[in-house]
Amino acid sequence: MTTIVKRVVGALLAVLGLGLIVIGAWFATQLGSSGTAQFTARPATSDPVIIRPGVLNRVDSDVVVTATPAPGATVWMALANPSDASAVLGDARHVAATGVGVRDWVLLTRTVGTGEAPELGAADLWRQQDSAEGPVTLTVEQDEAPETLVIATQGGELETVTFTVVDKTWFVEAVVAVLAGLFLLLAGLALLWPRSGRAEEPVADAQPTLEEVTR
Repeated sequence: MTTIVKRVVGALLAVLGLGLIVIGAWFATQLGSSGTAQFTARPATSDPVIIRPGVLNRVDSDVVVTATPAPGATVWMALANPSDASAVLGDARHVAATGVGVRDWVLLTRTVGTGEAPELGAADLWRQQDSAEGPVTLTVEQDEAPETLVIATQGGELETVTFTVVDKTWFVEAVVAVLAGLFLLLAGLALLWPRSGRAEEPVADAQPTLEEVTR
């Protein structure tokens, strides 16, 4: 392999390794040793908020959802079969969770529908439900998947929705990425600045001649 090719390969390996180190270290510090990922949405609306299976049941771990209403308002949250929830909502205007953003740790949402929301709590189809004048939390176990989670408020707007998932393997994977990146970085640097394969021979001390000795 020529010197130029070695240096090109070394540079690529070093850049790739540095990228893995930065990404892995960032995820490790954000997730912590418990592997906790928390995403937040701030809908600031009185329209229902819906989290469908594409987001709610996307991972194998349990999902903890906490809804916090504005002061003085009541929040209601429930789980149902996706088709039942869609039938009750119909074309009602609501805020739908569409995914998560890991850069800012946000729960991504968009507003859909144009109709008026029905009285959701009166429907006899909810598998689990809870309401309170303050934060309400439900834990979604993936054994019952697929499910749809519906959040509604009375007397005020919904301020925040937090979506929390805990998976310790994510922290381990982040640490592995850091170690792999370190290996690639060192390998790249070794190709960029290789050590000389031939050590310099020591210079022998000059020996005096016979004439110099007998002077």
